[in-house]
Amino acid sequence: MNFSKYIRFIHLGIIWRRFALFLLTMSAVIGLQHFIVEPSFPVSSSLSNTITSSSLITNNNSDWLIAQDSNVDSPSLRTYDSLTEEEKALFNKIILFASIFGLVVYIFTSFCLMKIADKLEIPNSWLAWIPIAQIWVMVRAAGKPGWWLILFFVPLVNFVIGLIVLFTIPTSLGKSSLYGLLPFIPLLGVFLYFGLLAFT
Repeated sequence: MNFSKYIRFIHLGIIWRRFALFLLTMSAVIGLQHFIVEPSFPVSSSLSNTITSSSLITNNNSDWLIAQDSNVDSPSLRTYDSLTEEEKALFNKIILFASIFGLVVYIFTSFCLMKIADKLEIPNSWLAWIPIAQIWVMVRAAGKPGWWLILFFVPLVNFVIGLIVLFTIPTSLGKSSLYGLLPFIPLLGVFLYFGLLAFT
C-alpha cells in the first residue's frame, strides 16, 4: 500500500521538527521536577522567619553571603559555611540547575541563530557561537546595519534596539512580527522563539 498519497513527505519535516521541539520542552519540564524539594522546616514560626528573611548573595571577605536574617535586632550574616548540610545541598542543586539550564539555552540559541543566519545567507554564520558576535548576527538577521551592535552597549537604548531586533527577525524570515512576543514567555519562550524561526 502506498502511503505517500495520504501523507505528503513535504510535511514530515515540519512534523518532525515540531515533535523534536515538544520533546525538548517536555524534557525541560521533567528536569525541573527533580529539583523541587519539600520544605524541611515546621509550618509554625520558622515559616514566618523564612519568609521575612531577605535573600542576598554577595562576596564578603571571600565567603559567600547567602541570606541575612531580618527578624532579629542585630542582623546576622550567614555565609555558605554557616549553612546546614540540607541548605548547602539545596543551594548546590539550585546553582547546578541554573548552570545546566544556562548552558542548554546558550547551545540551543547559538545553533538556532546559526541556522537562521544560514537561511538568510548572512556571511560568517558561525559567529553565532561567540557571545558578543552573536549580537552582530542577530542585528544582521534583522536586516539592520552591523554598527547597531554598538547601540547594545548604551544603557536604555539597548532595550529599545533589542526589542526592534526581536520583532524584526521574524519579518526577515517572512513570518509575523508577533513571534517577537515569544521570548517573554517564562522558561520556554527563548526555545520557542529561536526553535520556530530556525526550523519552520
